Amino acid sequence: MKTPTEVTLWGVVYSVENTDSLDLSGNQLTGLIPPEIGNLTHLTYLSFGSNQLTGIPPAIGNLTHLTYLNLVWNQLTGPIPSAIGNLTNLTYLGLNDNQLTGEIPSEIGNLN
Repeated sequence: MKTPTEVTLWGVVYSVENTDSLDLSGNQLTGLIPPEIGNLTHLTYLSFGSNQLTGIPPAIGNLTHLTYLNLVWNQLTGPIPSAIGNLTNLTYLGLNDNQLTGEIPSEIGNLN
């Protein structure tokens, strides 16, 4: 399978090679975070705060260069995916003010 060079999120096309920062906070985005987000492997900064997003895809674990992940003030439900433990470069993880349920995955212990 060919690695994509572009990712379309909510109707906007992003270059896989050139996108290292993505801030879509406060844009009234709804639904699940698309699993295609996992193809933007050069991201270091990702902010989806203050939307109405409802789910975190396991593909978020592909973003191993992330240092900043902001998902605060959404409507996220269900458990935190264990794939978050792959994001070992994170210095900020914001998940507050959501409706997450379940146990905090033990893999979160992989984060510094």
